[in-house]
Amino acid sequence: AEDLAADGCPQQLVDLAVKTFGRLDAVVNNAAFVAKGDLHSTDATFFMKMIEVNALAPFLLIKAALPHLRTTHGCALNIGSVNAWCGEPNLFPYSVSKGALMTLTRNLGDTLMREDGVRVNQINPGWVLTERQKEHWVTPEGLAAHLARQCLPDPIQPEDVAGTVLFLASEASKMMTSQTLILDGGFISS
Repeated sequence: AEDLAADGCPQQLVDLAVKTFGRLDAVVNNAAFVAKGDLHSTDATFFMKMIEVNALAPFLLIKAALPHLRTTHGCALNIGSVNAWCGEPNLFPYSVSKGALMTLTRNLGDTLMREDGVRVNQINPGWVLTERQKEHWVTPEGLAAHLARQCLPDPIQPEDVAGTVLFLASEASKMMTSQTLILDGGFISS
């Protein structure tokens, strides 16, 4: 994930997708750099790495894909985090970077729809139980405490996010742009 903003990488990904599938209808920015850090322990280098991976790389990928998305009237989808709204003190730079991604989505969604016919939306999921999450972050106690704050009793699975991505990439959402959908099991509202 840390190389996604490197010179040429976004264009290489777009070229590979077009070569493989013959066209490009949607771009999903799902890579993220997540690491603990609070306000006091975060230095400029660590902060900028978060911004680079979580906000700059999606911008560069959308920009590289734009000629193809313009042709297909496609869309770009960014995967953010509820931490953009309710950040945790020990995830300070991550939360800020996902807030930057939300602002990027809003601005690109307006500009690209008006100029290029390309929709840009975002999904801000809560705690999704990916294999990486299970390996690095999930403890039985932590998961129980998190689920106790959600309105819905079940953990969010990767398939839940995938279903929302399919909706936003489909004609069913053709009248949506510059929007951020919260997929958190009711965590924020609790």
